[in-house]
Amino acid sequence: MAFSVGVAREDITPEVSGFLFGYNNHTRSKSVNDNLTVTVLAFRSETVSAVILSVTVCLIHETLAEEIARKIEAATSIPARHVIISCTHTHSAPRTTYFPRDLHFGDLDTDYCEGILIPKCVEAARKAAANTHLVKVGIGTTQSLAGINRRQLLPDGTVILGQNPWDTYDPTMTVITFNAYGKPLANIVHIGAHLTASGNNHEITRDWAGVMADRLEAESGAVTLFLNGAQGDIAPRMANGDSVGNLQHAMEVGGLAGIDAVRAYKGIRTFYNEEIQVTSGELSLPAKEGNDVWRAKQTLLRVGPIVFVPFPFEVSAEIGLRLRAYSPFAHTLLLACTNGSNSYLPAQSQLCRGGYEVESFTKYREYRLPDDSDTRLINQNLELINHFI
Repeated sequence: MAFSVGVAREDITPEVSGFLFGYNNHTRSKSVNDNLTVTVLAFRSETVSAVILSVTVCLIHETLAEEIARKIEAATSIPARHVIISCTHTHSAPRTTYFPRDLHFGDLDTDYCEGILIPKCVEAARKAAANTHLVKVGIGTTQSLAGINRRQLLPDGTVILGQNPWDTYDPTMTVITFNAYGKPLANIVHIGAHLTASGNNHEITRDWAGVMADRLEAESGAVTLFLNGAQGDIAPRMANGDSVGNLQHAMEVGGLAGIDAVRAYKGIRTFYNEEIQVTSGELSLPAKEGNDVWRAKQTLLRVGPIVFVPFPFEVSAEIGLRLRAYSPFAHTLLLACTNGSNSYLPAQSQLCRGGYEVESFTKYREYRLPDDSDTRLINQNLELINHFI
């Protein structure tokens, strides 16, 4: 049942003056507030190997994620299907995906992807896989108010991007720590919220999650990576009452989230020898009209009672809550913006109200997906999760 873990990190900060992604096609960086990184955990047992990458960019296109996975396989012999590439979703990073031109987000930054992103992801994975240690696993959870539902409802029923304190939000923050020889080796922090606290700024930054990860890293002495959960309709909870702010707001939210992460970490009392498993399959959704089918390869990683479930969408909080409630595993962690970028995946209950997330789901893709896409994908992932039983 024993398994080993390796961890490595590489700097993926671009040169200043490049375009930033997430609000428009013309915002350029003028300075670096904090460096962007890719942090990798490599998992190995006698029969299984896998890696998780936490990349501090907004989104990574499927074809780019597949290229990175293939090159990691060539460098490490870890199967490309066992490579999970998760974006933290900071908007203060280069353009690493494509979007329809009518969204006006700009073109893929090919020079950055080829010159920095791809080689650094591969190098971090190679280093992590080459230096693994037998570990025990500890799990802590706490309630965090780092995020808040952002589908603000106006008196006339219009939905705008803001803050909605009475709508769905998942406050569960999960902290996982891997101890080697009795000492902390690496941590994971998981919670779902957009990394938009810095707003439409000109500084390169990991946003609030970077502050949080740095705080836990300093407290624990272990490399810490952030995996974003069901964040599609969740904003950082900021004092301005909006869904975007500035660097000061990012520091404030990150500081509060850091306190939460340290609290969950220090609450861990028991460490376990666990087994790891990987299962793979395919996700698919029919078009609402016509004969087209959306398909994506899917790989789930289990570490004892923890299951990592990638979603190549920005996923609404309700979907993450439902998936965890239905799953037989106590810590079923949905990873949004992972192994691809297919815009938003709202819950079916949200479609009647419209709003930005719903419009993105219904309009900005090659063809419209069915209204019950959330239920279909939950059930397809539950079928894969049941392979672990």
